[in-house]
Amino acid sequence: MALLNKAYPLFPLLKMHTSKTAKITPVPTMTQARPALGRMLTLPVIITILTGCEEVFTHEVPSTPVFCVNSLITADHPIEVSVSKSRLYTAALEESIVGEDDISIYAGGLRQSEDYVPRQGDNIKIVVQNSSLGSAEAEVTVPRAVPITSASWNAFDLVVNETDPGLYAVSFKLNLRLSFTDDEETNYYQFSYHTESFADYADIPEDGNDDYGLEGSLEPYCLFIGDLQYDREPVFSENIGIFESVMGGDAEGFTFFSDRQFPGSTYTLNLQFNNCSYYGSVAQVEGCRYSFVINTVSASYYNWANYVWQRDEGTLPAFSDVGLGEPIWGYSNVSTGAGVVAAQAQSSHEIDFTDFIIQSITDHQNRQ
Repeated sequence: MALLNKAYPLFPLLKMHTSKTAKITPVPTMTQARPALGRMLTLPVIITILTGCEEVFTHEVPSTPVFCVNSLITADHPIEVSVSKSRLYTAALEESIVGEDDISIYAGGLRQSEDYVPRQGDNIKIVVQNSSLGSAEAEVTVPRAVPITSASWNAFDLVVNETDPGLYAVSFKLNLRLSFTDDEETNYYQFSYHTESFADYADIPEDGNDDYGLEGSLEPYCLFIGDLQYDREPVFSENIGIFESVMGGDAEGFTFFSDRQFPGSTYTLNLQFNNCSYYGSVAQVEGCRYSFVINTVSASYYNWANYVWQRDEGTLPAFSDVGLGEPIWGYSNVSTGAGVVAAQAQSSHEIDFTDFIIQSITDHQNRQ
């Protein structure tokens, strides 16, 4: 039930794409890099002009340790709770003083056993109590999943090359459309995607590289899909204000959104992936499946994700660092002010690209 560790008081944000293989990060083009470059050049100029002097001083910051509680509760999955102790950035990590008996989980006001599995609509309360640090608690309601009502896709810019006898490199771009219907309540969402399909390259030695240029210790994808064009879907940019836009802010890496632009109506996510590829023989093409997920998330998860974006990608922190703006405060819904307890329910649609890959290679063979 409980995962007790010495984690930093930060909540782990869901990745857009997870796998057992090394992550592939496409190199940005000059067009993609220009906004970020403009922001990097503009900020130092503005800050230099507006700041005339600087004074360094040491301020005694009072520090009373409190419980930091983190948990991402997923409907129909057991609950895991991470509990640590808050500390100053300069302080050393300490061993956990919390045991599983110090953590209690309530659903609908009733205390639950450690093997309790939450359901959609459940109101969950997590309480941590210890004689050394006192107590901490947080509540969250598990949201209800919104079914994906329709899904369609098309590939374009398809290129197939036979790199070696019987081995083919297939690359293409992908347009994906996912539709769902929002209900009358205020809802928050997140898009993600993943695969559990892997190719079986029996010829790859376990102790090194082979002709494919892949590590033998890694299990490569049957199909790789990446380079999501975040700015092409308007709802991914709803957290970016006018000032952030002027300063070159973009939605790169951010797939959280609310229903403020389509309350109570049907909406279609229009998604484009510019880096999709397969490498292997026709015989190796099997089970090239991807799952595309729309997570309905709690307000606490959405608010925390927005805070992380402002902290890491926004321009306001750069001004607050030199006293030209308000500080960006962290987000927490725990009673101690440390940690985040959030919840989500998932709606997934799986697409099998196996036939498409085989047909693309077959068409190439017929043209030769």
